[in-house]
Amino acid sequence: MKSFIIYVKGYEKSEQYANVVLQSCKNSGFNAELLEGITPDTIHEYEQYPEIEGGRATFFKAQNTRKYMIKKSCFTNNVRVWKKCIELDEPVAFIEHDSYCVRDWDNPSFKELLVLNIDSAFKQPVFSDLQTKPNFSLGQAVYKNSPLVYNKENLWKGYSMIPGTAAYAITPKGAKKLLHNLSKYGWDQSDYFINRFNVHIEYRIPEYFTFKLKNLNMSHGY
Repeated sequence: MKSFIIYVKGYEKSEQYANVVLQSCKNSGFNAELLEGITPDTIHEYEQYPEIEGGRATFFKAQNTRKYMIKKSCFTNNVRVWKKCIELDEPVAFIEHDSYCVRDWDNPSFKELLVLNIDSAFKQPVFSDLQTKPNFSLGQAVYKNSPLVYNKENLWKGYSMIPGTAAYAITPKGAKKLLHNLSKYGWDQSDYFINRFNVHIEYRIPEYFTFKLKNLNMSHGY
């Protein structure tokens, strides 16, 4: 599968680890390449979209301009990969620089979006306070009944969200739906926007990616 590893040029840790991730992908049958990520300093070079009214991005826009621009940059990296998926007319993977491939790609069939790191994602410290822990069975399943649901007061409220965007695969059908809804409704923080209102989500266990570096996030070193 064609895969794009997002990294931040000039951020030493990101550059170093992205190459580790790249090698892990190539060892497991992913046709991977590095894709230089957008930062708040380069976001102006890309197409701009309004944020959905009342979303998490709106909160950041009002409270923390710098964080808003970071979230917008991260989201736009996803948009770039969705557009590449449509251009290539084949499924592709979006991989962040702190992921690590742990098993071979076996080319499973999926409708629109497949989470590639579902188990390790929910084991991250940010989810340690969840009262309801998800139980994932072996094999492939539709992602639903998640403890993570969109909680802002707009039309996405109550829909299951993915646990971060560290590693997922997308089909052209899924990419078209996400871009259509982006144009129609606006954007939000990446893992808020990728919810079951906007796209059909599945996951697979055993997972393909995990985390091997701590304290390296996609905030571009800022």
